[in-house]
Amino acid sequence: MRLEEIASALAKADCERLNPGLSAQERELIEQACVTLREAERQAIVNVESGLVERFKDGAASTNLQARKIRALVTKLNRIPKALDITETVIKECVKVLKAIALWCTMLFVLVYMSGCASMSKAQLKRVNSLAVVSDSAITGPGSVLSLLDEVRLDRGLMYAASFSSADARVAELNGQAQGIADQARLSSKADLCMDIMASYIRALKSLSNEARWKQNGTELRGIGRNIDSLAIVYNRLDWGTLYEPGLAKQMGRTSGYLAEQYGKRRQLKLVRQVVAEGDSIVATCCDVLIGALKSEELLELIENERVGLENNYKAYLRSVGLRGVEPSIEFDRLYVNDWLKIEAARDARRLCITKLQAFRRAHAALLKELYNPKTYAEYSDALFELNRQITTLSK
Repeated sequence: MRLEEIASALAKADCERLNPGLSAQERELIEQACVTLREAERQAIVNVESGLVERFKDGAASTNLQARKIRALVTKLNRIPKALDITETVIKECVKVLKAIALWCTMLFVLVYMSGCASMSKAQLKRVNSLAVVSDSAITGPGSVLSLLDEVRLDRGLMYAASFSSADARVAELNGQAQGIADQARLSSKADLCMDIMASYIRALKSLSNEARWKQNGTELRGIGRNIDSLAIVYNRLDWGTLYEPGLAKQMGRTSGYLAEQYGKRRQLKLVRQVVAEGDSIVATCCDVLIGALKSEELLELIENERVGLENNYKAYLRSVGLRGVEPSIEFDRLYVNDWLKIEAARDARRLCITKLQAFRRAHAALLKELYNPKTYAEYSDALFELNRQITTLSK
């Protein structure tokens, strides 16, 4: 049975069981039927949410190839180039230091300026970091909507359990509610699978584009030049002969450090371009899956079921306390209003999530294009400003 059909059947059964003319035995029998219908409703909800989760699993599986390539690129950039590693070892041999640095500088100069690849500019670094910052708020999906619906489902279940007159029916409803919460929590955790993939990718991209990736080697080489100069000063004071005139190693360290940084920048840009190119497929796939789920009839059906269920369950509670001649609890009144607002918040969150994911996908595509065809930051920022506008709207 569909959720709509179950809700209709439950509403009719509630009207029958709350008829003042029924005997206690007749009412108890109908209440057991209502418990059965409620169990069918929870199972139908699990089935619908399971269908949504399958979409996320399929989307995650399709990104595995790109994810493996990105991990390989991250590993590659993490490794220190052999040329730098060997040169640092050689440069520390005090007697051969000047020849080693001079030769290495010449080789690195050729690598840097004959490679045909520009370095990653500050503007490009700023763009990558800007995308990473806005992604913290932009990467949202159905999980936030499902969490709101889960909260409403729990509250209306408690209202409905309070409407039963028999202990058996009430306990059976509460037991079913507890089991339903566990099932929904398990499914809700899987609803964020695609979001977790995108968040991991953005963290990797931010790490790869960090300026420390190229600055560290230059700092170390400049430090080696200064240290060797200090050693030469001490050596010369011992009257063992003149090693060389102090100051030369320091200058060579500066030169080699600068060239190492330029080489690192060019190497970084090349790998970041490859990562963003692979990542664009991940972002596009995950965004399509998430947007598809947010726009799906299944999610709209879940939201509508909670709206109808909240009203019907609350009416059943009010009729039951009226039948017993008891004043309804104001806490349930407050609960009903809060849950009504949560359902509206779920509707709004669904629409805003769609808008933000679309803006994030456009911003990432613009980043990929800009890495190969640089443009002004003002032009590139249009997509990010639009994304930030959506985030600001959501925070209000």
